[in-house]
Amino acid sequence: MSGTGRLRALDSRTNEGAMSEGDSAPAADGTGRVGALRHGLAVFDMFDVDRPTVTVAEISRHLGLHKSTASRIASNLVLAGYLLPATSGSGYRLSGKLTRLGAIAAADTNLTTVSMEHMQALVDEVGETCHVGVLEGHEAVTVALVDGSYSVRLHSWVGKRSDAHSTAMGKTLLAGLSDATVDMLYPKPMLPQPTGHTLATVDDLKAELAKVREHGFALDNEELEPGLRCVAAPITDHDRRVVASLTIAGAASRLTMARIDDYVAKVKVSARRISTALGAPDDSFQVTESAG
Repeated sequence: MSGTGRLRALDSRTNEGAMSEGDSAPAADGTGRVGALRHGLAVFDMFDVDRPTVTVAEISRHLGLHKSTASRIASNLVLAGYLLPATSGSGYRLSGKLTRLGAIAAADTNLTTVSMEHMQALVDEVGETCHVGVLEGHEAVTVALVDGSYSVRLHSWVGKRSDAHSTAMGKTLLAGLSDATVDMLYPKPMLPQPTGHTLATVDDLKAELAKVREHGFALDNEELEPGLRCVAAPITDHDRRVVASLTIAGAASRLTMARIDDYVAKVKVSARRISTALGAPDDSFQVTESAG
């Protein structure tokens, strides 16, 4: 049977199963088939690194359907080649067929490629320079940049390096590391201070990183350059690792503390959209060892 035929079988058999348990009949406009497709896709969403197999009982609870209907959904996903019976115990696991689809999706998830659309939208909204950066040692490195619309703006470029502890971008990236790793990056207790507002000690830095982890964003309050204020939020991947940071930067006279909450909200939304495009789960920022 062809792939199309198997998917048609999934639709028809799932609908028959749902009807046999007293669910409403498919509507004339085809919403019943749409519902069957959604149920099948919802089964895929149940799988995770910590949950490589799912059982019929779990599918039933997750979808709110009778066990016999859940069993038919799983059986038809097996028939279509997307699930396999678990190698040990009961339940089902994802098939290798999804590896090919994942490879196709991954080909279009390059960090800079994915980020540019969302960076441009953010710049259009706030007018400030936006950049994405990654961590290399104890430095934050800009890998993508969209200039702001103001005549007076941050002078930055792709490849620019800054001490991570003195930037919003860098602090967001460092927050994705454990304190033990931070200690390895900063073996000396004192930190360079380019301005009077820069964090002075590693202990100060770790206290600041704890706040970043708690609130999901970092602030550079004239810590890199006098008169410059930046807001950054983490970009995470499918394993919830912090792989990059999204930052807006501008004159402190424009990015005032009175308006900072609004900027924070916008940066966090944009960072989450980029993270989702990279395959990150749809949940809040949490501390996981960074890939940097």
